[in-house]
Amino acid sequence: MVINIRTIKVKVPNSLLDYINEKLAKSHKIFPNINEIEVFLSREKYLYFVEIVINLLGVTLKVKKKSTDFHSAVDMAVDKVELQLLKEKEKIKGHRKAEKYLLLEEKSFQSPAESVDLKKRKFIPEILSVNEALESLTENDYAFLVFTNSQNNKLSVIHKKYDSGYGLIEIEKRRSS
Repeated sequence: MVINIRTIKVKVPNSLLDYINEKLAKSHKIFPNINEIEVFLSREKYLYFVEIVINLLGVTLKVKKKSTDFHSAVDMAVDKVELQLLKEKEKIKGHRKAEKYLLLEEKSFQSPAESVDLKKRKFIPEILSVNEALESLTENDYAFLVFTNSQNNKLSVIHKKYDSGYGLIEIEKRRSS
């Protein structure tokens, strides 16, 4: 199990990082199929924020907690994550698709395409300028927006970044060699 800890505009001591690793190591005992846990640490004025994101098979568990110090915020977030993991484990036990999870415990993970139910739909992107796309993204509170850039006629994606900014991805066609 990999635990990725990211800090956003704040420096934290190594002792806190060790504390987080120690607390989250217990969650692997509750739910052994966890491959990766992401932890985001940030601070705004006098409040410390801890966000924990765990991707299970088809389910994303996300917890945000805040407190006046990192240790108590971490404790609250880890307690909430453990409760969510226990609930998810109970769902799996009683669910008809539990066989899929049990097989994954016995076998190694092969490929996302084999284990994920992928739904497809056709999409024709609108032709927008970057400013119009940004406006549409913020008005509709989307995480991302796919559009055709009116300035260069390229397929583009504008998205919200975690650190309260925006990103623009322009998709190039692959050149044949």
